[in-house]
Formats: sequence, structure tokens, C-alpha cells
Amino acid sequence: MKKIIFSAVIFLSITATAASRINPVNEKVMKTFNEIFRNVSAPAWNVSGDYYEASFVNASVRTRAWFNRKGHLVQTIRYYTESGLPSNVLYKVKQTYAGKEVCGVVETTNSSGINYGIILKDGKKYTHINADTHGETETVAEYTRGDK
Repeated sequence: MKKIIFSAVIFLSITATAASRINPVNEKVMKTFNEIFRNVSAPAWNVSGDYYEASFVNASVRTRAWFNRKGHLVQTIRYYTESGLPSNVLYKVKQTYAGKEVCGVVETTNSSGINYGIILKDGKKYTHINADTHGETETVAEYTRGDK
């Protein structure tokens, strides 16, 4: 029994050491990342197919960024609150959905442009809307609040 436990500990130690030495990100990706995202400490990297994904927090905004093998930035997704929305978008949302509070924003930027997925709430419902950079909105879904 002791030999099995000892062997398992050795195996896990070797595996962890080998995994910690492997940098899954190529030089081109790291160069682009460092040029675009300054002052980011310890991003978490994942590799999925032909893309590299970095997850990190920058200026209190949780961010995920995808790069292709050539080091080109493909897409970013940022998670933040009402204060991060551009003022023209926030104005249109507040105007169109008066009486609702912005709970959270998911900003997606890619070759198609910028999209804001916004969650609103009032006393009875959560409302999921999409908005573009001009503040044009569409309601995606409404949910009855289960916390009331």
C-alpha cells in the first residue's frame, strides 16, 4: 500500500513539474498580448484548437481574449458593470428601459464589431438585451425573478 501511495505521489509530482514548464503560448501571441494588455499580472492561458485564450483582470474588469496562432487578436469578452458602458449606450438603455437597473454587462468585440449583452432588473423581472455601439437595443429574453 505504501508503495502505491509513494508511486502516485512521485507520478503527480513529475506531471505537475512537467506541466508547469510547458508554456502553451507562442512568441507571436505573447508579443501581441503584451502590446495590447499592459499591467496585467499572471494571465491564465488555455489552448483550444487553433486559438489561445488569456483570462485576466485589468483595471477591475474581468477579460478573456482569444488569439490565433499568428498572434492576431480575434475576440475579446469583457465583464463589467453599468459604469463601464459608453455614455451614449447607457443613455439609450436608460431611456428605452426606464425604471430598470443595469446588473451586468458582457461586451464582445470581434471582426463583426462590438456587442453589449446587458442584464437589467426591476422589481419583478430580469431582462436580457443586446445593444450596439449606437445604443440600438433589442430584447433577447425576460425572466421572472426567482429571488422575490
